[in-house]
Amino acid sequence: MAKDEIQVYDHTTDLTVLPNATEMRDKLDAIREFQKLCKAILVDGHDYGIIPGTNKPTMLKPGAEKIAKLLKLSDSYAVMDSVQDWDKGLFHYTIRCELRDIATCLLVSSGIGECNSKESKYRWRWIWPDDVEPLGLDKATLVSRKTKNGGKQYRIENDDPFSLVNTILKMAKKRALVDAALSAGRLSEVFTQDTEDGERQEAHGGGEAEPTPSTGTSQHYCAKHETVFF
Repeated sequence: MAKDEIQVYDHTTDLTVLPNATEMRDKLDAIREFQKLCKAILVDGHDYGIIPGTNKPTMLKPGAEKIAKLLKLSDSYAVMDSVQDWDKGLFHYTIRCELRDIATCLLVSSGIGECNSKESKYRWRWIWPDDVEPLGLDKATLVSRKTKNGGKQYRIENDDPFSLVNTILKMAKKRALVDAALSAGRLSEVFTQDTEDGERQEAHGGGEAEPTPSTGTSQHYCAKHETVFF
């Protein structure tokens, strides 16, 4: 080809491959039928949950396991990334879940799940007012929340993240499974995994919560004196 010669590509020779309309409709119908099946057999409060503040039901681990079973898929897991800083109490895991056809071992879908000890539910714990003073803390500097019975709890740093290492690893694994199952079943239109296991978004200490006394078997709360009693 000469230096100044311009190559012209003839697009008229291209073969335009269009998807088969009938095949597309059949696949979409199959997806809708499977979505209906999942809605019919999955149990509210066990396989999925309605979490306040979300516009779709949240898929839970039992539901993800049922979806994998329905599709005849086997699950396997691999740690993609991890941080285990025992000095700082920082633990982080990124897990990959693969779902493969049991008969052929072909990869059907995969999902990624991550969890770390700095998440709100692991980083903090809630205590009653009469547990604050022995710790030498000032209530005015602590984030607080109201309980359903009119009491108040205060948020403090979790001083024992080391006992949560296995929990954090399992949560990352579960999130990866849910991600992979939703993908395999094409169920993101029906379910979400934004909030798992009914956990509340308490990063700022807002909202109501059930009273959870840190000691004893107290069942009542005195709002006037900010204390629990039997």
